[in-house]
Amino acid sequence: MSRRGIIRGALVLAAFAVGASGTPRAERETIDRIVAVVEDEAVFESDVDQAVRQYLFQQGKTSVTPAERDTLFREALDNLINDRLVIAQAGRLSIDVPFADVEAQVNKAIDENKRMIGGEEAFERQLEVEGLTADELKRMYRVQIRNRMLVERVLQKDMNRQRGAVSDEELKKFYDEHRDRVPQRPEVVHLKTIFIGFETASDATSAAREKILALRKRIIEGADFGDVAKAESEDASAALGGDLGFLRPQDLREPALAAAATSLDLGQVSEPVFTVYGFHLVQVTDRRPESGEVRMRHILVRAVPSDADVQKVFAGANAIYEDIRKGESFDSLATRYNTDPAATKNGDLGWLRVAELPEFFRDVLAGLKPGDVSQVMRETAGFRIVKLIERDAARPYEFTEIKDDIKRLYDQQMFAKTYEDYIADLRKRFPVEMRM
Repeated sequence: MSRRGIIRGALVLAAFAVGASGTPRAERETIDRIVAVVEDEAVFESDVDQAVRQYLFQQGKTSVTPAERDTLFREALDNLINDRLVIAQAGRLSIDVPFADVEAQVNKAIDENKRMIGGEEAFERQLEVEGLTADELKRMYRVQIRNRMLVERVLQKDMNRQRGAVSDEELKKFYDEHRDRVPQRPEVVHLKTIFIGFETASDATSAAREKILALRKRIIEGADFGDVAKAESEDASAALGGDLGFLRPQDLREPALAAAATSLDLGQVSEPVFTVYGFHLVQVTDRRPESGEVRMRHILVRAVPSDADVQKVFAGANAIYEDIRKGESFDSLATRYNTDPAATKNGDLGWLRVAELPEFFRDVLAGLKPGDVSQVMRETAGFRIVKLIERDAARPYEFTEIKDDIKRLYDQQMFAKTYEDYIADLRKRFPVEMRM
């Protein structure tokens, strides 16, 4: 990978490629060529080449013809000039970006880079290969990310002021005129469930719980969480010391893990957290209040049921199924026996997209009518019974269902229509000198 390899990987996250180089200007002027000047700011040939390489990286292209590269070079140069014009306008509008906001995005880009490369150690090795220090990389990111954020803020403030607010009537008209572009709402089903997890058989979890408690004791007594995770965790994140990177707790599929990520103090080690995967120890190492993200790591000890456990839970699930057949209330039985944390107290899973359900699950639902109850189904972590409450076939979304999405689509279209005029106006206000 080239010296800019790490940079390119993270810059995929950026919306604009503006002034990416971290080389001091005095040095660059002796080894680089100025291809344009906007106001009093130079655009260097290396900046344009960097933008072209970034585009090819994003598109997954390894080679292009000379003619294609010339076209990409001209387009990239135009984009860089446009961005410099907007940044010049930022100065006139007294728009700036607080250092803390820039630093938060820089840290986020570097964290994402570490995750993509394979963790802290792999990241440090790659820096050495590319002849960079972490501080040098941060300085490069600060320049580009600050410029990108400036461009975004100017366009949002200046262009939105010119366009004005959109009314509901305009949005509804736009929706009616573009019905062919309105996506289909997929087929959905409303389900209730009774899930009997293998943890209900005591033998399935006792050994795993005993081990996770012993690991927690080692950490509380001074062992490093990451070292213990590398040696003992049964999750793919073990190689990274259990590090899951920055994430939003609400995006975690397991409610118990989300609750732990929300409630723990920095550095605190959780009590054992049980999920369908087994027992976890969770630790939050950092928080980003501005985005609601936390940096989390965990240790997993899987609870592997024995054949006897499986038979015991299967017998219990069948007994519940027979009670349903005899007329006992599904809701009452779900309240007593369901162990799926994704469901409400009476087993309600709400509306689910059929296409996102496992294939065997879809096959079972295909034969059910509203009000029907499925046979007992085997899953990785236990046995499940479901009741189909209602089914809604695929159809176009109604305006009220996707009003926010329609507004985003409207804004995108209006932005595209007015951006060219906006840039043309800026070219009249600020001098642009081409040196090609």
